[in-house]
Amino acid sequence: MALRRALIPGCVFALFSLETLAQDASSTAPVPQTQTSASGVAPQSAAPPAPAPAATAPAAAPAPATGRTVKGRVADRLTNEGLPLVRVIIKGTTQGVETELDGTFSLPNVPAGPVTLLFSSQDYGEREVQLGANQRTVEVALENIFAEEMVVVGRASEVARKNLANSVASVNAEEINRAPAQTVDQALQGKVAGANIQSNGGAPGGGLQLRLRGVSTINGSTAPLYVIDGVLVSDVAIASGVFAITESVGGANPNPTQDNQVNRIADINPNDIESIEVLKGASAAAIYGSKAANGVVIINTKRGRSSEPQFEVTQRLGMYTLANKLGTRRFESVEEVREAFGEAAAQYYVQGRRFDHESALAGRRDLSSETLASVSGATGNTKYFASALVKNDEGIIANTGYEKQSFRLNLGQKLGDKVEVNVATNLVHTLGQRGLTNNDNASISNYMVLPYAPEFLPLEASSDGIYPENPFLRNRANPLQTAALVKNDEDVWRFIGSGDLTWHLWQTEAHHLRVLANAGVDRFQQENSLFFPPELNFEPRDDGLPGSSLFGTSQVRNLNSGLNLVHTYKPASRSLVATTSGGVQFEERNIDSVYIVSKNLNAGQPNVDSGTVVSLRQNRSLVRDRGYYLQEELLLLDERLTLVGALRAEQSSANGNPNALFLYPKLASAYRVPSFHPLVNEFKVRAAYGETGNQPLYGMKFNGLRATGNIAGNPGLVGSGIAGDPNIKPERQREIEAGVDALLFGGDVVAEVSIYQRNISDLLLQRALAPSGGFTTQIFNGGSLRNRGVEAMLQVTPFRGGFEWTSGATFALNRSRVTDLPVPAFLTGGFGTSLGAFRIEEGATATQIVGNAGVDENGNPIVRKIGDTEPTFRMSFTNTLKYRDFSLSFLFDWQQGSDIINLTRYLFDGAGTSPDYETAGRERLALRRTHASAYIEDASFLKLREVTLMYNLPREWVSMIPAVKSARLSLSGRNLLTFTGYSGLDPEVSNFGNQAIARNVDVAPYPPSRSFWTSIDVGF
Repeated sequence: MALRRALIPGCVFALFSLETLAQDASSTAPVPQTQTSASGVAPQSAAPPAPAPAATAPAAAPAPATGRTVKGRVADRLTNEGLPLVRVIIKGTTQGVETELDGTFSLPNVPAGPVTLLFSSQDYGEREVQLGANQRTVEVALENIFAEEMVVVGRASEVARKNLANSVASVNAEEINRAPAQTVDQALQGKVAGANIQSNGGAPGGGLQLRLRGVSTINGSTAPLYVIDGVLVSDVAIASGVFAITESVGGANPNPTQDNQVNRIADINPNDIESIEVLKGASAAAIYGSKAANGVVIINTKRGRSSEPQFEVTQRLGMYTLANKLGTRRFESVEEVREAFGEAAAQYYVQGRRFDHESALAGRRDLSSETLASVSGATGNTKYFASALVKNDEGIIANTGYEKQSFRLNLGQKLGDKVEVNVATNLVHTLGQRGLTNNDNASISNYMVLPYAPEFLPLEASSDGIYPENPFLRNRANPLQTAALVKNDEDVWRFIGSGDLTWHLWQTEAHHLRVLANAGVDRFQQENSLFFPPELNFEPRDDGLPGSSLFGTSQVRNLNSGLNLVHTYKPASRSLVATTSGGVQFEERNIDSVYIVSKNLNAGQPNVDSGTVVSLRQNRSLVRDRGYYLQEELLLLDERLTLVGALRAEQSSANGNPNALFLYPKLASAYRVPSFHPLVNEFKVRAAYGETGNQPLYGMKFNGLRATGNIAGNPGLVGSGIAGDPNIKPERQREIEAGVDALLFGGDVVAEVSIYQRNISDLLLQRALAPSGGFTTQIFNGGSLRNRGVEAMLQVTPFRGGFEWTSGATFALNRSRVTDLPVPAFLTGGFGTSLGAFRIEEGATATQIVGNAGVDENGNPIVRKIGDTEPTFRMSFTNTLKYRDFSLSFLFDWQQGSDIINLTRYLFDGAGTSPDYETAGRERLALRRTHASAYIEDASFLKLREVTLMYNLPREWVSMIPAVKSARLSLSGRNLLTFTGYSGLDPEVSNFGNQAIARNVDVAPYPPSRSFWTSIDVGF
């Protein structure tokens, strides 16, 4: 709270200071006023706008010189920013004006009675608006359907979307922030075709994974590359260390991904984002080389615009509520209790007494809040954007929640006519209270204990704060006590900064030579503080050492820099446009993590030095990369034919040979077919080929050694049993993509269809070695897998005008297959074939689930495929309806197919407390002895992902408040409805989601929540 009190006034003071400086500067420069001639038409200025079609009607007579004055404002439909120099005329006359720099206008001498105003702009087309007989004010929103959206196609170049030769998904600021989201990746759910976004659980603060176009690796990195304002930022998910208490890394899954980790892209403030571009495959992302095998997500934050200062404040209030409950068995008699738990359990049963432990555990509905403030504008040659965020999300379980404070300052400066400099900075602080959920082997996490807490057992604390012991578990764990007393905090301070310089070295009518230099840093410190006080029921019993305290700190630093030379050739004949670019890049990634575990705490003190048993471990990694590239882009045949070719070469210290060059080529072409029908505005066919890589993980080239062992009491190095490969190299991905894009009915219909095939070779695998050599396995490159898929997007605007309706849909399907495997088939993740495991084998899908499916004549289990985590397809449906000052938008997200291993149900069945235990639970337990499919379920779902209702307050109301220009009220919700046949908490959950293959496993996760928000946005 002290931090929040300090940050809020500091951020607000900084924002108001910027606005004051901008207003002072702008007040010294007079704003030219638009003058009208006697006929009422604005004369030509020194830099007139291009004429808009149908702006005048030559045959019409001038309007009479008497009547009312109509005032209003014209704004961009997406950004709500005022549009200057828009022609506003009375239809059927030559009388009109142009809008001012802020989009406002005043049209005098409008005749009495109903009239039609015609608004026109070169970039925004035309729109007719009907005025009532006595109407004197009007607000008009224009859609920028004719402007050229620029899309990144290289390290230092971009191209208009109409000429783009790849499938690149774009998400704008309105789509990102339509409904409040905790994290950027959560805001993307259902909005990008081909993106599968899953969560480790429902804990506040994130923990999601983004997979693009199917499986791309088995043992390598699975995260896409995130680039924010040119900075290659870290999305690393660092374990909290709670596995030291839960023992979750024991058994068949020795992987700390079960710690409910947070991927650090969650730190970014979604409200700062202007647009997101998703490069889904190698054909589009090849220019990023060996870091782009899982796709590239390019995030552009907001910048100042050439306008007067605009100050905006948003206040949101809301709450999170439990979205789904598992339920529990109802015991109707003491005989049922004895049958389930034995004779001793009868003493706890009272006829008619029941407790809803699930609601008591996860039923919080505390108030959450989010406060936003921003200022943007330009003064002289300086553009600026600054924002501040203070966010507090309360979790549905006690002692869980998520706090974020963020401050951003983006500046742009022109230094004469030749040099432009941009700087972007972002300081973020987050505090995630994660609670204790997910799989564990100590039976202490909340939903691992809940099955052994039957409904008749009281678990609430007594009046003196003492929680009863749970007699149905050996360690006596009480989930309500655990939630109330356990501390699991993740505290992060992060700074992201970038700077770029553009030097226009040489510029003529035909030639433009630029030098572009950029540098970026992403630095954060993550501290994990976990405390398990001695008074916890399970603490004295789990290991005989009452009380545990853990402290982990991780220092992460990413650096990148680049120097690029770009030449553009545009001859006067416009026969071609040629852009040649080349450059060099340097990148570094450094991680240093230290964990301290302290047990048997003296007097229950939380300090790690108060324990009598203390252990320490440290993980460090440092990777340096160098890259070089050359790219050529050609626009031919009156900019109808696009040709793109590029070659990137990379060196990395992660490879066996750090000086070896690995080449990643790219070829792409698109042709805009001349209009063959009046209703077809644009029709483009495209094809592309590209290659990317996936670097070996740090240390894969080295033989594993442990320095913590001792030999006869002396310190020594002990082999880990895993041999590295001195010749290890990146996995290689080759993708071919083809597609068709169309713009129909003047922009009312937009369609895209893409097909692709990705072949991944030189997979990072392990092979068995003879134990006599001192190692049992070795890392090596070998084998291959393939992904084939289809993606489609359709957007339709059936109505425009007073009532506007825009509807959109996305579709994606992907099929994977292991095409070559130089080692015997092997299991990777899961809990063995008795419950369901993931097996990699040649000729099978990379996402198959195998398990016991009966026994042979000798009584041995028959193991075969029993499921697959790959969805049959995914679709989403968006709709936005606008009527005057009201708008309603909603998004449905549909997944068909995909299987999930529901081990949470297995836990309840095993405890005899599942809701349907008497009718089906017993049968599932019996079936599981020979058939693992007993706990494999269909994960199909249809979710109402988000819905928002907005109302723009009339300007005549708003203008009554000094300095206020606009105000908007909104109600919104996220994940309000889920239609599914899945019996678990959430069909999207994936406890082991940070792994490449072993996803769709449900083991005691944090329960999902739905959120409700009310917001007010005010512009000054």
